[in-house]
Amino acid sequence: MKKLFLFFFLLLSGFILTGCDEESDAKGTITVIVVNYEQEEVFNGKINFQEDDTLLGLLQEHEEIRLGGREESYGFYITTICGINAEDYPQTFWMIEINGVSALVGISDIPLKDKDEIKFSLINW
Repeated sequence: MKKLFLFFFLLLSGFILTGCDEESDAKGTITVIVVNYEQEEVFNGKINFQEDDTLLGLLQEHEEIRLGGREESYGFYITTICGINAEDYPQTFWMIEINGVSALVGISDIPLKDKDEIKFSLINW
């Protein structure tokens, strides 16, 4: 009887531990798309985020995206994404779209929501 109990206990423990992995801690996933000046997609990928993450911090730390810029009076001004610097092109800026709609706030104020698609396009103004 003890062996049967021990067998079921170990079996149950195995099922519980199998379900535990680091990705289960993720609060959600966003899709990020980066389009260069020539309107070519240079990045299209899914990124997991945690409860305390911000879009700005997540993209600054991302290995391929490497978002760069500077803090201005109205918030963070994006200059570089995926090694592409907006200041290398005349009269351009990084436009942000969330689920196909132009962002009404800067990157510092965009909340992370599961399954959102966030697109950065280098465009003329």
